[in-house]
Amino acid sequence: MRLVAGAIAALVLCGCAARSDGAADFARICAAQGLTPGTDTFVDCVERQQLQQQMELERIRQAREAARGSSKL
Repeated sequence: MRLVAGAIAALVLCGCAARSDGAADFARICAAQGLTPGTDTFVDCVERQQLQQQMELERIRQAREAARGSSKL
């Protein structure tokens, strides 16, 4: 049951990530933190946001694979 709940949560998160405008959203997040566009700190912030999104998408992919694998039992 936990695996099913985890898979559903992963699918919901994937839907949220898929709606993202990517770099524009990341730039807004970093600007909201008071960082100035064009500075090294701002670029680092945007890159961190992108990396976090990639990591989250990878976790979702792995959860989907695990859910598919368990349904074959």
